[in-house]
Amino acid sequence: MGSIKIVLGIVLTLFLASTSYGKTYTVKSPDGMLEASVSDGQKLLLSLKADGKAIFEGSQIGMLTDKGNLGIGAEAESFTTLSNSGSIETVCGLRKEVPDNFNQIELSFGKYKLQVRAYNEAVAYRFVTDFGDGAITVKDEILTLPWIKNDSQIISHPVRGDWTSFEENYARQKAEDLKKFHSATMPFIIQKGAYKIAIVESGLLDYPGLRIAWKKDSPYPAAYFAKCPEKLSTKKCGFELQPDSKRDYIANTDASREFPWRAFIVARKDAELADNDTVYKLARPCAISDTSWIKPGLSVWDWWVNWNTEDVDFRTGFNDEMCKYYVDFAAENSIPYVTLDSGWHAQRIGDGDPAKKAERMKAYYDDANFINGKPRVNIPEIVKYAKAKGVKVIIWVYSKVMYNHPREALDLFKSWGVAGLKIDFTDRDDQLAMRHFENISKLAAERKMIIDWHGCPPMSGMHRTYPNAINFEGVQGGEFNKFKKTVTPSHNVDIVFTRMLLGPMDYTPGGMRNVSSKNFAINNDWPNVMGTRAAEVAKYVIYYAPLQMLSDAPSQYRKSDKILKFLSRVPTSWDDSKCIEGKIGEYVVIARRSGDDWYLACLNGKKSKKIKIALSEFLEPDKTYNAEIISDGLNADRIQTYSKVENARLSASDSIELDVADEGGFAVRFSPKD
Repeated sequence: MGSIKIVLGIVLTLFLASTSYGKTYTVKSPDGMLEASVSDGQKLLLSLKADGKAIFEGSQIGMLTDKGNLGIGAEAESFTTLSNSGSIETVCGLRKEVPDNFNQIELSFGKYKLQVRAYNEAVAYRFVTDFGDGAITVKDEILTLPWIKNDSQIISHPVRGDWTSFEENYARQKAEDLKKFHSATMPFIIQKGAYKIAIVESGLLDYPGLRIAWKKDSPYPAAYFAKCPEKLSTKKCGFELQPDSKRDYIANTDASREFPWRAFIVARKDAELADNDTVYKLARPCAISDTSWIKPGLSVWDWWVNWNTEDVDFRTGFNDEMCKYYVDFAAENSIPYVTLDSGWHAQRIGDGDPAKKAERMKAYYDDANFINGKPRVNIPEIVKYAKAKGVKVIIWVYSKVMYNHPREALDLFKSWGVAGLKIDFTDRDDQLAMRHFENISKLAAERKMIIDWHGCPPMSGMHRTYPNAINFEGVQGGEFNKFKKTVTPSHNVDIVFTRMLLGPMDYTPGGMRNVSSKNFAINNDWPNVMGTRAAEVAKYVIYYAPLQMLSDAPSQYRKSDKILKFLSRVPTSWDDSKCIEGKIGEYVVIARRSGDDWYLACLNGKKSKKIKIALSEFLEPDKTYNAEIISDGLNADRIQTYSKVENARLSASDSIELDVADEGGFAVRFSPKD
């Protein structure tokens, strides 16, 4: 959707004055407030201004390839400009239509081009090559950040190696602290005066993920990419493929192609980071012709509480009876999915005689036990039982199984009738991993199956290209409450401004044993969560996950029927969204619309506060709404399970004012009275 037109002399200024770097080409955002400049010549240098102020200058960009070094000794042969005005219709999203208005300049260097694009909220660039048929080997990619100093304030996601689950806390630190780590994955946020600049990527296909690293012998941080594996094996870890050796390049790919976008989001206030579509807009268009079968929705999930529940008269555990019980619970509450996690294929590693642990581990890791058609839990029967009740089943599988047996596994699981897969433990972002994510998502789409990727990077942009890849982990989510004390209320607020910039996020909320951070204790069988009950409900509105988990035991939700009723009706894909206000690490307030219903939710960090919102910020005028309000109870600061459920009639001319406890929150559903 949208229109494209060639614009000369409007969005581009060409400075003909000779400099040591050649000529400078400038493109402005549609509102004129952002301005990106590229200087050619000895190096390609990128600069950015916002509101007429210099944000950064002199970031070198380029690619080192076997076809020549792109961006070095480069003088543009010609240039074109274009302007786009329109929107992108989403399959699943934070809004039904994403505005897509930008100005762009394209510099031609013969066999390759550089595209620089300016939106009102971000600028981005990418290289496009035209070296004919065959392949190009990318030895490395250049993106330097000399404008980041030792004491620059950053928010980053630091990791300790190429192998990572992408599930760390986001750290607020000085840039020089990066030297203690291997690298930081996206997004990477820099405080620059009154602005926050978030570096992100998009269109990430058949190419390694962008990271930022500060090598100790370098005067400033720069881009880092994992080398392409030469051979993969399970020698280092029995349940996932890791490189035995690596090649001396980061990618070997099509010689003529569009490479991923690198973007700089400019936020004048934190709330702009919690409501940003840059990654989606830059992603490759949807590659699936018919998307009508892709259905977002809530899912009951069994793993988080180790299949424990209090209201059954059979032996709990991962067995056929428990699976059918979860299906019954989903059907009773109009929940469309059930996700059956690890252990359906073979006896779980932690179960049974300790003396036979090694034997069980070998069987548990063996690909054959996933694809031999003899599951320990009768998945085909469970699927048939669920289908009769209008419930779809998703099953968990190791990523290595899908890498080694992609079509065989998919065809088998499709023959069983499963709706999709939860694929776990890739834990890499090198080129082969990225190729794997795309390949399986594509093959699954051909079989009309959805994929929930776990143990993976956020895969910036794939949710547009392959919307059947309905969710991605790449976040320290609710599962960490089983074994760490790091899923704090501040972290839960942080990820709205950071991780969610990249797309859907399978955080897995829903814990009903709510405690304060000082009283939190690790419990694997009955995990606690930090924060109030109302804050946990708010996550279902604030966190974007087209496949959203209901993580706790059915018995826990049945004890709070009003909470269960509210959660079972919260949409997982939206027609519109708006961040009302917020500050990283402190709090966030977001409104989202589905049909005629609006939802308003708040997540709070440590300090209690009073939140007052004018409903004219999002409600339609001249309408009366029934408001169902779940907020922190009077004593929620002491007993975090306390929540207050009330109803009111409100309109756009009203305001809503709620007391939010320490580590608290609220969620409100507004439905038109008629």
